[in-house]
Amino acid sequence: MAPAPGRKGLVMELDSPEERIAYLEARLARLEAALEARSRELRKLQRYMSGVDLLLLSRILSGLPPLPQRAYEPSLWSETTELERADVEESLQDLWRSLRPIEDPPDSDGTA
Repeated sequence: MAPAPGRKGLVMELDSPEERIAYLEARLARLEAALEARSRELRKLQRYMSGVDLLLLSRILSGLPPLPQRAYEPSLWSETTELERADVEESLQDLWRSLRPIEDPPDSDGTA
């Protein structure tokens, strides 16, 4: 097996179909093992985290910002029939902000 030309070793040029099959079977086994490990991790998280925490975690892992710090948790609301303009503007800003993907900070070498 030699690195494919121009690819800096990222893709291996395999000499025979048997080598290619063995390579793919080994890769599939590694992917299946990684999937099983990730599934175990997710089951543990579901067992010990609240629904709100799971929602926040899934938003972050999906590249979305977390929802505002429990600002919209119904148990924290105080009911009133009066509406103030400041509440509407702040709520709209929070809702729009929650839809924007998180921008990852650049690495130490300046790349994203």
